[in-house]
Amino acid sequence: MAEMLTDKSYREFSIILAESPLIQKFCIISRIDGTLRVPTKSTLHRFSKLCSKPFIREQIAILNRYATDPSNPLGFLNPLTTEDIFVDATCLKAKIHFPVDWVLMKDCMLTIIKAILVIRKHGLRYRIKAPEIFISEMNALCMSMTSVSRNRRGRKEQKKVFRKLRKLANVIRKHGQRYADLLIAQREEKTDLSEAQANCILERINKMLETLPVAIEQAQSRIISGKLIDNEDKLISVYHDNVNVIKRGKAGGQVEFGNTLFIAEQSDGIIIDWQLYKTDVKEVQATKESVIRMTEEFEYEINSVTGDRGCYSKSNEAFLEEKNIYSGLCPRNPQEFAERMQEKKFQKLQKRRAQTEGRIGIFKNIILDGSLYEKDFEDKQEKVAWAVLIHNLWCLARLPVKEAET
Repeated sequence: MAEMLTDKSYREFSIILAESPLIQKFCIISRIDGTLRVPTKSTLHRFSKLCSKPFIREQIAILNRYATDPSNPLGFLNPLTTEDIFVDATCLKAKIHFPVDWVLMKDCMLTIIKAILVIRKHGLRYRIKAPEIFISEMNALCMSMTSVSRNRRGRKEQKKVFRKLRKLANVIRKHGQRYADLLIAQREEKTDLSEAQANCILERINKMLETLPVAIEQAQSRIISGKLIDNEDKLISVYHDNVNVIKRGKAGGQVEFGNTLFIAEQSDGIIIDWQLYKTDVKEVQATKESVIRMTEEFEYEINSVTGDRGCYSKSNEAFLEEKNIYSGLCPRNPQEFAERMQEKKFQKLQKRRAQTEGRIGIFKNIILDGSLYEKDFEDKQEKVAWAVLIHNLWCLARLPVKEAET
Protein backbone atom coordinates (compact mmCIF):
# COMPACT_ATOMS: atom_id res chain seq x y z
CA MET A 1 0.00 0.00 0.00
CA ALA A 2 2.78 2.42 0.87
CA GLU A 3 4.38 1.83 -2.54
CA MET A 4 1.11 2.84 -4.26
CA LEU A 5 0.59 5.86 -2.01
CA THR A 6 4.08 7.19 -2.74
CA ASP A 7 3.56 6.54 -6.48
CA LYS A 8 7.05 5.07 -6.83
CA SER A 9 8.46 2.00 -8.52
CA TYR A 10 9.68 -0.89 -6.36
CA ARG A 11 13.28 0.22 -6.91
CA GLU A 12 12.54 3.84 -5.92
CA PHE A 13 10.40 2.79 -2.97
CA SER A 14 13.18 0.52 -1.69
CA ILE A 15 15.45 3.59 -1.51
CA ILE A 16 12.80 5.65 0.28
CA LEU A 17 12.16 2.80 2.70
CA ALA A 18 15.87 2.58 3.55
CA GLU A 19 16.07 6.23 4.58
CA SER A 20 12.72 6.65 6.37
CA PRO A 21 12.20 5.05 9.82
CA LEU A 22 8.59 6.28 9.72
CA ILE A 23 7.78 4.29 6.59
CA GLN A 24 9.69 1.31 8.00
CA LYS A 25 7.45 1.41 11.04
CA PHE A 26 4.33 1.81 8.90
CA CYS A 27 5.31 -1.20 6.76
CA ILE A 28 6.28 -3.25 9.86
CA ILE A 29 8.99 -4.87 7.73
CA SER A 30 10.57 -6.50 10.80
CA ARG A 31 7.41 -8.61 11.24
CA ILE A 32 7.33 -9.87 7.64
CA ASP A 33 10.51 -11.93 7.62
CA GLY A 34 11.78 -11.45 11.19
CA THR A 35 14.67 -9.09 10.34
CA LEU A 36 15.27 -5.38 10.17
CA ARG A 37 16.92 -5.48 6.77
CA VAL A 38 15.40 -3.14 4.19
CA PRO A 39 13.98 -5.33 1.38
CA THR A 40 15.22 -4.96 -2.17
CA LYS A 41 12.96 -4.23 -5.13
CA SER A 42 12.61 -7.95 -5.90
CA THR A 43 11.70 -8.73 -2.30
CA LEU A 44 9.15 -5.90 -2.26
CA HIS A 45 7.58 -7.32 -5.40
CA ARG A 46 7.45 -10.75 -3.75
CA PHE A 47 5.83 -9.25 -0.63
CA SER A 48 3.16 -7.60 -2.82
CA LYS A 49 2.11 -11.07 -4.02
CA LEU A 50 1.63 -12.54 -0.54
CA CYS A 51 -2.06 -11.60 -0.47
CA SER A 52 -4.37 -12.86 -3.20
CA LYS A 53 -7.20 -10.85 -4.71
CA PRO A 54 -9.96 -12.92 -2.96
CA PHE A 55 -8.21 -12.38 0.38
CA ILE A 56 -7.97 -8.61 -0.17
CA ARG A 57 -11.63 -8.45 -1.25
CA GLU A 58 -12.61 -10.36 1.90
CA GLN A 59 -10.69 -7.88 4.09
CA ILE A 60 -12.37 -4.95 2.35
CA ALA A 61 -15.78 -6.57 2.93
CA ILE A 62 -14.98 -7.01 6.65
CA LEU A 63 -13.84 -3.38 6.91
CA ASN A 64 -16.99 -2.17 5.14
CA ARG A 65 -19.22 -4.25 7.41
CA TYR A 66 -17.61 -2.64 10.48
CA ALA A 67 -17.92 0.81 8.91
CA THR A 68 -21.61 0.41 8.02
CA ASP A 69 -22.70 -1.62 11.06
CA PRO A 70 -25.78 0.07 12.63
CA SER A 71 -24.19 -0.31 16.08
CA ASN A 72 -21.33 1.96 14.89
CA PRO A 73 -18.42 -0.08 16.37
CA LEU A 74 -15.83 2.28 14.85
CA GLY A 75 -17.33 5.22 16.77
CA PHE A 76 -18.00 7.64 13.90
CA LEU A 77 -19.74 10.90 14.74
CA ASN A 78 -22.20 10.24 11.93
CA PRO A 79 -22.69 6.47 11.43
CA LEU A 80 -22.29 5.26 7.85
CA THR A 81 -25.11 3.60 5.94
CA THR A 82 -25.60 1.80 2.65
CA GLU A 83 -29.08 3.19 2.04
CA ASP A 84 -28.09 5.29 -0.99
CA ILE A 85 -25.71 3.75 -3.54
CA PHE A 86 -24.12 5.64 -6.42
CA VAL A 87 -22.66 3.73 -9.38
CA ASP A 88 -20.54 4.61 -12.39
CA ALA A 89 -18.02 3.05 -14.77
CA THR A 90 -14.74 4.16 -16.28
CA CYS A 91 -11.94 2.84 -18.43
CA LEU A 92 -8.67 1.93 -16.74
CA LYS A 93 -6.17 2.47 -19.51
CA ALA A 94 -3.36 0.05 -20.15
CA LYS A 95 0.13 1.52 -20.55
CA ILE A 96 0.50 0.75 -24.25
CA HIS A 97 1.28 2.72 -27.37
CA PHE A 98 -1.36 3.25 -30.05
CA PRO A 99 -1.89 -0.19 -31.67
CA VAL A 100 -0.56 0.43 -35.19
CA ASP A 101 -0.43 -2.86 -37.11
CA TRP A 102 3.20 -2.83 -38.23
CA VAL A 103 4.34 -1.45 -34.88
CA LEU A 104 2.82 -4.50 -33.19
CA MET A 105 4.90 -6.63 -35.56
CA LYS A 106 7.94 -4.55 -34.62
CA ASP A 107 7.29 -5.15 -30.89
CA CYS A 108 7.30 -8.92 -31.44
CA MET A 109 10.42 -8.88 -33.63
CA LEU A 110 12.34 -6.59 -31.28
CA THR A 111 11.56 -8.77 -28.25
CA ILE A 112 12.69 -11.89 -30.13
CA ILE A 113 15.94 -10.22 -31.20
CA LYS A 114 16.66 -9.04 -27.67
CA ALA A 115 16.09 -12.57 -26.39
CA ILE A 116 18.52 -13.84 -29.04
CA LEU A 117 21.11 -11.29 -27.90
CA VAL A 118 20.78 -12.51 -24.30
CA ILE A 119 21.20 -16.14 -25.36
CA ARG A 120 24.25 -15.29 -27.48
CA LYS A 121 25.73 -13.31 -24.59
CA HIS A 122 25.68 -16.47 -22.46
CA GLY A 123 27.59 -18.57 -24.96
CA LEU A 124 25.06 -20.13 -27.35
CA ARG A 125 25.46 -19.06 -30.96
CA TYR A 126 23.81 -20.02 -34.21
CA ARG A 127 25.16 -18.91 -37.59
CA ILE A 128 23.15 -15.81 -38.45
CA LYS A 129 24.12 -12.26 -39.29
CA ALA A 130 24.51 -9.86 -36.39
CA PRO A 131 21.13 -9.33 -34.64
CA GLU A 132 21.79 -5.57 -34.62
CA ILE A 133 21.48 -5.63 -38.42
CA PHE A 134 17.97 -7.05 -38.11
CA ILE A 135 17.06 -4.20 -35.78
CA SER A 136 18.38 -1.63 -38.26
CA GLU A 137 16.47 -3.19 -41.17
CA MET A 138 13.30 -3.42 -39.10
CA ASN A 139 13.45 0.24 -38.03
CA ALA A 140 14.05 1.37 -41.60
CA LEU A 141 11.03 -0.54 -42.90
CA CYS A 142 8.78 0.77 -40.12
CA MET A 143 9.82 4.35 -40.88
CA SER A 144 9.11 3.70 -44.56
CA MET A 145 5.63 2.42 -43.66
CA THR A 146 4.93 5.71 -41.91
CA SER A 147 6.32 7.95 -44.66
CA VAL A 148 4.72 6.24 -47.69
CA SER A 149 1.24 6.58 -46.20
CA ARG A 150 1.53 10.36 -46.70
CA ASN A 151 2.24 10.12 -50.44
CA ARG A 152 -0.36 10.22 -53.19
CA ARG A 153 0.48 6.67 -54.21
CA GLY A 154 0.88 5.64 -50.60
CA ARG A 155 -1.50 2.67 -50.72
CA LYS A 156 0.49 0.81 -53.36
CA GLU A 157 3.86 1.68 -51.84
CA GLN A 158 2.66 0.72 -48.39
CA LYS A 159 1.76 -2.78 -49.59
CA LYS A 160 5.20 -3.09 -51.16
CA VAL A 161 6.98 -2.09 -47.94
CA PHE A 162 4.72 -4.30 -45.86
CA ARG A 163 5.65 -7.38 -47.90
CA LYS A 164 9.32 -6.69 -47.14
CA LEU A 165 8.52 -6.26 -43.44
CA ARG A 166 6.52 -9.50 -43.43
CA LYS A 167 9.43 -11.36 -45.04
CA LEU A 168 11.83 -9.99 -42.42
CA ALA A 169 9.40 -10.96 -39.64
CA ASN A 170 9.27 -14.56 -40.83
CA VAL A 171 13.08 -14.72 -40.95
CA ILE A 172 13.38 -13.36 -37.39
CA ARG A 173 10.70 -15.78 -36.19
CA LYS A 174 12.62 -18.77 -37.60
CA HIS A 175 15.86 -17.59 -35.96
CA GLY A 176 14.01 -17.11 -32.66
CA GLN A 177 12.66 -20.66 -32.80
CA ARG A 178 16.14 -22.07 -33.54
CA TYR A 179 17.65 -20.20 -30.59
CA ALA A 180 14.84 -21.35 -28.29
CA ASP A 181 15.44 -24.98 -29.29
CA LEU A 182 19.19 -24.48 -28.86
CA LEU A 183 18.73 -23.09 -25.35
CA ILE A 184 16.56 -26.04 -24.33
CA ALA A 185 19.05 -28.58 -25.67
CA GLN A 186 22.37 -27.08 -24.57
CA ARG A 187 21.67 -24.84 -21.55
CA GLU A 188 23.42 -27.04 -18.96
CA GLU A 189 26.44 -27.83 -21.14
CA LYS A 190 27.34 -24.50 -22.72
CA THR A 191 25.79 -21.69 -20.65
CA ASP A 192 25.91 -20.37 -17.09
CA LEU A 193 22.14 -19.76 -17.04
CA SER A 194 20.09 -21.34 -14.29
CA GLU A 195 16.92 -23.21 -15.12
CA ALA A 196 14.78 -20.34 -13.82
CA GLN A 197 16.67 -17.79 -15.94
CA ALA A 198 16.39 -19.95 -19.03
CA ASN A 199 12.66 -20.47 -18.44
CA CYS A 200 12.19 -16.69 -18.18
CA ILE A 201 13.91 -16.18 -21.55
CA LEU A 202 11.98 -19.06 -23.13
CA GLU A 203 8.66 -17.79 -21.80
CA ARG A 204 9.35 -14.37 -23.30
CA ILE A 205 10.49 -15.64 -26.68
CA ASN A 206 7.74 -18.30 -26.99
CA LYS A 207 5.04 -15.73 -26.33
CA MET A 208 6.38 -13.55 -29.14
CA LEU A 209 6.70 -16.55 -31.47
CA GLU A 210 3.00 -17.26 -30.89
CA THR A 211 1.92 -13.63 -31.16
CA LEU A 212 3.92 -12.61 -34.25
CA PRO A 213 1.80 -14.67 -36.74
CA VAL A 214 -1.35 -13.08 -35.27
CA ALA A 215 0.14 -9.60 -35.71
CA ILE A 216 1.19 -10.41 -39.29
CA GLU A 217 -2.26 -11.77 -40.17
CA GLN A 218 -3.99 -8.72 -38.69
CA ALA A 219 -1.70 -6.30 -40.55
CA GLN A 220 -2.09 -8.23 -43.81
CA SER A 221 -5.86 -8.26 -43.49
CA ARG A 222 -6.00 -4.49 -43.05
CA ILE A 223 -3.17 -3.36 -45.36
CA ILE A 224 -3.26 -5.91 -48.20
CA SER A 225 -6.91 -7.04 -48.19
CA GLY A 226 -8.40 -3.84 -46.80
CA LYS A 227 -10.70 -5.75 -44.44
CA LEU A 228 -11.88 -4.31 -41.16
CA ILE A 229 -11.47 -6.38 -38.00
CA ASP A 230 -14.00 -6.47 -35.18
CA ASN A 231 -12.84 -4.90 -31.94
CA GLU A 232 -13.28 -8.24 -30.13
CA ASP A 233 -10.82 -9.92 -32.52
CA LYS A 234 -8.16 -7.20 -32.64
CA LEU A 235 -4.69 -7.61 -31.23
CA ILE A 236 -4.20 -4.43 -29.19
CA SER A 237 -0.90 -5.16 -27.44
CA VAL A 238 1.66 -7.95 -27.66
CA TYR A 239 2.61 -7.52 -23.99
CA HIS A 240 -0.66 -6.83 -22.16
CA ASP A 241 -3.40 -9.48 -21.99
CA ASN A 242 -7.13 -8.78 -22.26
CA VAL A 243 -6.90 -5.17 -23.40
CA ASN A 244 -10.16 -3.99 -25.00
CA VAL A 245 -11.21 -1.22 -27.35
CA ILE A 246 -13.71 0.71 -25.23
CA LYS A 247 -15.91 3.26 -26.99
CA ARG A 248 -16.25 6.25 -24.67
CA GLY A 249 -17.31 8.99 -27.09
CA LYS A 250 -15.58 11.70 -25.07
CA ALA A 251 -13.97 14.89 -26.30
CA GLY A 252 -10.52 13.62 -25.33
CA GLY A 253 -10.89 10.49 -27.46
CA GLN A 254 -13.60 8.42 -29.06
CA VAL A 255 -12.03 5.17 -27.88
CA GLU A 256 -9.73 4.10 -25.06
CA PHE A 257 -7.63 0.96 -24.67
CA GLY A 258 -7.92 -0.86 -21.38
CA ASN A 259 -10.49 -2.52 -19.12
CA THR A 260 -13.86 -1.40 -17.79
CA LEU A 261 -13.95 -0.66 -14.07
CA PHE A 262 -17.35 -0.45 -12.37
CA ILE A 263 -17.60 1.18 -8.94
CA ALA A 264 -20.42 1.46 -6.38
CA GLU A 265 -20.01 3.88 -3.47
CA GLN A 266 -22.22 4.86 -0.57
CA SER A 267 -23.10 8.44 0.32
CA ASP A 268 -19.89 9.07 2.33
CA GLY A 269 -17.66 7.92 -0.54
CA ILE A 270 -16.74 4.44 0.72
CA ILE A 271 -16.46 1.98 -2.18
CA ILE A 272 -18.57 -1.03 -1.22
CA ASP A 273 -18.48 -2.88 -4.54
CA TRP A 274 -16.30 -2.88 -7.63
CA GLN A 275 -15.50 -5.07 -10.60
CA LEU A 276 -12.72 -4.92 -13.20
CA TYR A 277 -13.95 -6.63 -16.37
CA LYS A 278 -11.80 -8.70 -18.68
CA THR A 279 -14.00 -7.88 -21.69
CA ASP A 280 -15.86 -4.70 -22.62
CA VAL A 281 -19.09 -4.82 -20.58
CA LYS A 282 -21.94 -2.33 -20.87
CA GLU A 283 -22.87 -0.31 -17.80
CA VAL A 284 -26.42 -1.67 -17.90
CA GLN A 285 -25.21 -5.22 -17.29
CA ALA A 286 -22.56 -4.13 -14.78
CA THR A 287 -25.19 -2.22 -12.74
CA LYS A 288 -27.43 -5.27 -12.41
CA GLU A 289 -24.52 -7.55 -11.48
CA SER A 290 -23.33 -5.06 -8.85
CA VAL A 291 -26.76 -4.79 -7.22
CA ILE A 292 -26.98 -8.59 -7.07
CA ARG A 293 -23.58 -8.80 -5.36
CA MET A 294 -24.40 -6.06 -2.85
CA THR A 295 -27.84 -7.40 -1.90
CA GLU A 296 -27.32 -11.16 -2.10
CA GLU A 297 -23.61 -11.77 -1.48
CA PHE A 298 -22.81 -8.96 0.97
CA GLU A 299 -26.40 -8.53 2.22
CA TYR A 300 -26.33 -4.73 2.29
CA GLU A 301 -29.61 -2.95 3.00
CA ILE A 302 -30.06 -0.67 0.00
CA ASN A 303 -32.91 1.82 -0.46
CA SER A 304 -31.79 3.51 -3.70
CA VAL A 305 -29.37 3.09 -6.59
CA THR A 306 -28.32 6.14 -8.61
CA GLY A 307 -26.39 6.24 -11.86
CA ASP A 308 -26.01 8.08 -15.16
CA ARG A 309 -27.72 7.39 -18.50
CA GLY A 310 -25.35 4.53 -19.29
CA CYS A 311 -26.75 2.51 -16.38
CA TYR A 312 -30.40 3.04 -17.34
CA SER A 313 -32.57 0.47 -19.08
CA LYS A 314 -36.15 -0.74 -18.83
CA SER A 315 -34.94 -4.11 -17.58
CA ASN A 316 -32.88 -2.46 -14.81
CA GLU A 317 -35.90 -0.38 -13.78
CA ALA A 318 -37.99 -3.53 -13.48
CA PHE A 319 -35.18 -5.33 -11.64
CA LEU A 320 -34.82 -2.55 -9.04
CA GLU A 321 -38.59 -2.42 -8.58
CA GLU A 322 -38.59 -6.16 -7.97
CA LYS A 323 -35.86 -5.68 -5.35
CA ASN A 324 -37.94 -2.87 -3.79
CA ILE A 325 -35.09 -0.40 -4.45
CA TYR A 326 -35.76 3.18 -5.52
CA SER A 327 -34.31 3.84 -8.97
CA GLY A 328 -32.21 6.98 -9.28
CA LEU A 329 -30.90 5.93 -12.70
CA CYS A 330 -30.96 8.82 -15.14
CA PRO A 331 -33.42 8.15 -18.03
CA ARG A 332 -32.07 8.40 -21.55
CA ASN A 333 -35.17 10.20 -22.82
CA PRO A 334 -34.92 13.98 -22.07
CA GLN A 335 -38.67 14.25 -21.45
CA GLU A 336 -38.63 11.37 -18.97
CA PHE A 337 -35.61 12.94 -17.28
CA ALA A 338 -37.44 16.30 -16.95
CA GLU A 339 -40.42 14.53 -15.41
CA ARG A 340 -38.26 12.58 -12.94
CA MET A 341 -36.48 15.79 -11.93
CA GLN A 342 -39.77 16.99 -10.47
CA GLU A 343 -39.33 14.38 -7.74
CA LYS A 344 -37.40 15.88 -4.82
CA LYS A 345 -35.72 12.59 -3.93
CA PHE A 346 -34.61 11.97 -7.51
CA GLN A 347 -33.34 15.55 -7.79
CA LYS A 348 -31.36 15.20 -4.55
CA LEU A 349 -29.80 11.90 -5.64
CA GLN A 350 -28.83 13.25 -9.05
CA LYS A 351 -27.16 16.25 -7.42
CA ARG A 352 -25.14 13.92 -5.19
CA ARG A 353 -24.26 11.71 -8.17
CA ALA A 354 -21.94 14.41 -9.51
CA GLN A 355 -19.55 13.60 -6.64
CA THR A 356 -19.15 10.06 -7.97
CA GLU A 357 -17.40 11.46 -11.04
CA GLY A 358 -14.89 13.10 -8.72
CA ARG A 359 -14.57 9.86 -6.75
CA ILE A 360 -13.61 7.98 -9.91
CA GLY A 361 -11.13 10.72 -10.80
CA ILE A 362 -9.44 10.44 -7.40
CA PHE A 363 -9.41 6.66 -7.48
CA LYS A 364 -8.14 6.36 -11.04
CA ASN A 365 -5.76 9.30 -11.36
CA ILE A 366 -4.40 9.68 -7.83
CA ILE A 367 -4.32 6.19 -6.31
CA LEU A 368 -3.86 4.25 -9.56
CA ASP A 369 -1.90 7.01 -11.34
CA GLY A 370 -4.23 7.01 -14.37
CA SER A 371 -3.45 3.58 -15.79
CA LEU A 372 -2.44 -0.01 -15.09
CA TYR A 373 1.06 -1.08 -16.09
CA GLU A 374 0.51 -4.74 -15.08
CA LYS A 375 0.45 -7.10 -18.07
CA ASP A 376 -1.58 -10.04 -16.71
CA PHE A 377 -5.27 -9.50 -16.01
CA GLU A 378 -5.03 -11.24 -12.63
CA ASP A 379 -2.31 -8.75 -11.60
CA LYS A 380 -4.55 -5.89 -12.71
CA GLN A 381 -7.39 -7.20 -10.55
CA GLU A 382 -5.05 -7.49 -7.58
CA LYS A 383 -3.78 -3.93 -8.10
CA VAL A 384 -7.34 -2.58 -8.20
CA ALA A 385 -8.24 -4.50 -5.02
CA TRP A 386 -5.27 -2.95 -3.18
CA ALA A 387 -6.32 0.47 -4.50
CA VAL A 388 -9.87 0.03 -3.16
CA LEU A 389 -8.50 -0.91 0.27
CA ILE A 390 -6.18 2.12 0.27
CA HIS A 391 -9.00 4.41 -0.83
CA ASN A 392 -11.44 3.19 1.82
CA LEU A 393 -8.85 3.43 4.61
CA TRP A 394 -8.01 6.95 3.47
CA CYS A 395 -11.70 7.95 3.47
CA LEU A 396 -12.44 6.35 6.85
CA ALA A 397 -9.42 8.00 8.45
CA ARG A 398 -10.76 11.44 7.47
CA LEU A 399 -14.22 10.93 9.02
CA PRO A 400 -14.87 12.55 12.42
CA VAL A 401 -15.27 10.24 15.42
CA LYS A 402 -16.98 10.66 18.74
CA GLU A 403 -14.97 12.14 21.58
CA ALA A 404 -13.90 9.60 24.17
CA GLU A 405 -15.92 9.69 27.36
CA THR A 406 -13.94 10.58 30.45
